Amino acid sequence: MVHIGSADYYRQVRSRLDACDVVLFEGVRSFRVTLITLSYRLVARRRDLGLVTQREALPLKSLGGRKVHADLNSDAFGAHWSRVPWHVRVALLVCAPLYGAYLYLTASKASLARKLNSEDLESSNDILRDEDMPGFQEVVHHRRNAQLVAAIEAELNGPGQKIAIVYGGAHMRAATRLLMNKHEYRVVHSEWLTVFDRAG
Repeated sequence: MVHIGSADYYRQVRSRLDACDVVLFEGVRSFRVTLITLSYRLVARRRDLGLVTQREALPLKSLGGRKVHADLNSDAFGAHWSRVPWHVRVALLVCAPLYGAYLYLTASKASLARKLNSEDLESSNDILRDEDMPGFQEVVHHRRNAQLVAAIEAELNGPGQKIAIVYGGAHMRAATRLLMNKHEYRVVHSEWLTVFDRAG
């Protein structure tokens, strides 16, 4: 998933989710997470961009099928968060809203699009981010990835069903490694959806 996009993008996602038997979804109820996600939620308030957030356009309550929370609960997230060095925690909680305000004032669709790419292999930037913000990647990515992987495995052991994974794109490496490396799944069909038109 991409957490900010056009309303049409989310309509197309919704039509695919409606055809699934079970939806694995992410989300941590935490004041800290609310502050951190201001880094992208604020820019969606720019009316001239014509973008909306995933939460607004794709409310979980409206989805059909069986829904499974495949993320950390607030207590588990808080426990892992407390192990992040205090200066990193303070920097993130202060800088995320400021960065969101900066994007609100300066972002264009083209500049947002440049930040949305995701690759199967870790980049040098991903590795450096681990070094620059020790502990942050552990809680925000690695621990949550482990929760997602466990949820996927639990569903794979059940009867044949169509499974949707509504999780941020950065977490898809963990999902594809599980499915393709461990369970030997192969991609036989794919479709591209346009998140938003860069020129629009």
